[in-house]
Amino acid sequence: MSHHDEHGPRVLKHPLISRLFHWGLILGFLPAAITGFFIWLKPFGEDLQNLIMQIHIIGATILTVSAILYTIFGLDRIVAFIRRIFTWDKRDFDWMLIGGGYPQKMLLGKKIPVPPMGKINSGQKMMGIFMLFGGIILIVTGWGLYAFLPVAPKAVMYWFDMLHLVIGIFLGLCLFAHIGLGIYNWGEFLAMFGDGTQPLHEAEHHNPVWVENEIEPVKGGQTTVPGRHQAG
Repeated sequence: MSHHDEHGPRVLKHPLISRLFHWGLILGFLPAAITGFFIWLKPFGEDLQNLIMQIHIIGATILTVSAILYTIFGLDRIVAFIRRIFTWDKRDFDWMLIGGGYPQKMLLGKKIPVPPMGKINSGQKMMGIFMLFGGIILIVTGWGLYAFLPVAPKAVMYWFDMLHLVIGIFLGLCLFAHIGLGIYNWGEFLAMFGDGTQPLHEAEHHNPVWVENEIEPVKGGQTTVPGRHQAG
């Protein structure tokens, strides 16, 4: 597990707009995902199930507003993110074949050689693709069910409901795995939900291609963030 070293050179990995959007995901998508499982399984009485539905709607509202604001104010970040998650080469496929070395390290305590990665690794690229398309489908189908269930054709609402359920379960499980790995990589977790910076040595270890090709020295007295990178 990496440590968030307060000393030594640091790089800016996540700008403010991206960090705010991730907080929106934590406050919006996470409660929506958790309550979604309870809505699906219906383990409680009617009153509690209704309360869970209200929390689900509030979470969905936070998620939707966050996505809209991020699109308006961080469009360049979205474009760069899409470029990154759809840019694959042999290193990515080799990384996926070994799961980034995480199963060996977490389950067997064994470190194996891992292909060098850019700003995001291949697993994060897959997660990004799932969240991009799945998130759009969840937002559209969720609000469609909320607004048009009484008046829309039953067949349309049936497929909206099925898509919302299946993709919601899948993304919910992906989210819990993503959070677990994020906490395991504690330095990355703190960078995303802290000031956006990461010790240079951590970035060199986890993202050597990004460090080598994209970050540049910052000129003029900024000692805590000595590196910048291109959008993304």
